[in-house]
Amino acid sequence: MRLLIITFSLALTIALPARADTVVQAETIAAEIAAKIAARVPTSGRYRIAFADPAYQLVLPTAAQGRYTIAALTFDPVRRTFAATLGFTNQAGTTEYVRLAGAAEAMIDAPALVRDVALGEAIADADLTTVEVPATRASAALLTSTSGIAGQAAKRPLRAGTPLFAYDLKKPVVVKKGELVMVVYALPGIELTTQGQAQSDAGKGDTIAVLNTRSRRTIEARVTGPGIVAASASAAIATN
Repeated sequence: MRLLIITFSLALTIALPARADTVVQAETIAAEIAAKIAARVPTSGRYRIAFADPAYQLVLPTAAQGRYTIAALTFDPVRRTFAATLGFTNQAGTTEYVRLAGAAEAMIDAPALVRDVALGEAIADADLTTVEVPATRASAALLTSTSGIAGQAAKRPLRAGTPLFAYDLKKPVVVKKGELVMVVYALPGIELTTQGQAQSDAGKGDTIAVLNTRSRRTIEARVTGPGIVAASASAAIATN
C-alpha cells in the first residue's frame, strides 16, 4: 500500500506543467529607464532609449514572479548614454543583477505632414501630424506647434513624415505677377476703385508694387484678398 502511494505521488508530480519563465521585452524596460531619466534630468520632451543590444530580452526565472527592479542607473547628458543595473530574484532565492547600456536621446514633438505636398500647394489641418525629433536638432527654424500652419503653402516639395521648418512655408499666392487687380483707395467718407496690374506674386497681407493701368504710375498697395489690393489716400492723389 505504501509503495502504491509513492508511485502515485511521483506520477502526479511529473504530470504537472512546469511554470514558464517570464520574458520582458526591451520596449518595456526602455520605457521605465526613459521615465526615470526624465524624472532626474528635467528636459523638454521625452527620452528615446536604444540598447547596445537591440535584440535584448530579460528572462526572469519563476522565482522572480515576473518582477524586477532598476537597482542603479547612470546617465551622461553630454554623451547621451546610460548604464543600468536590473535586479531580480533567482531560483536560489538571492538577488541576481544584470547590466544594460545604450543611448538615451531627449525627444520633442514637431509638426509633420501625413502626405506629400507639392510646391505652392496649400496645407490643411487634416494634412498635419507630429513626429518625434531629437532635441539636439531643435533650432529657431524648427516648428514645434501646428498652430498657424494650416492655410499656408509649401515653398518647396515637402515629404510626408519629415519635420517642418519655418522656411518650408509661405503665404499662399492670391495675386500673381502680371494679374489685373482691383485697386481700392480708402478716402475719408468715400471709397474709390480703379484697375491695376500686380508687379509680383503676393500673398494676403503682403505689400507689392501695382501699376495703375489708367495713369501708368506705380504705387504700393497691400493685398487684401484674391485680385484685390488696398492703397492709401496719398497714393490716390499721386496717381491722379
